[in-house]
Amino acid sequence: MQDLDTTSEQERFFVDCVNELKSINKELEALQLRKEELTHLIIQTLDHAHEGVKTYDYGNMKIEVKTPFVYSLDKKKYESGEFTLPEQFNPVKKSVSYSVDKRLCDRYMNDAPYEVRDILAELIDKKPGKAGITIKERV
Repeated sequence: MQDLDTTSEQERFFVDCVNELKSINKELEALQLRKEELTHLIIQTLDHAHEGVKTYDYGNMKIEVKTPFVYSLDKKKYESGEFTLPEQFNPVKKSVSYSVDKRLCDRYMNDAPYEVRDILAELIDKKPGKAGITIKERV
């Protein structure tokens, strides 16, 4: 009988945690939306319409406004050859990016010879990332 009480108590605790997390997530969404609205209003009020960072003095406060632009390249179009830019006017820099295939890495760390495992351990750092939980309502 004791096990049944413990299980139902744990389940109630779990459900309470899930419900509280759902409530906090809803509050965070609303706060994030309001933060974006206030940011837009402040930028508009300060008449800050250019790209960059500028600090404004207002009473005993300093308000730093950042308005960056994000540039992205349509890689398919660029590599298609449909468009060609003269070298002196080409702002695109080619770079090489490396990524680790997590599944292969884990498999090789278990199955590879010790020498290979040692090299992998030297080259690849594995540490826990930020945990997250998403709770979705059933429809």
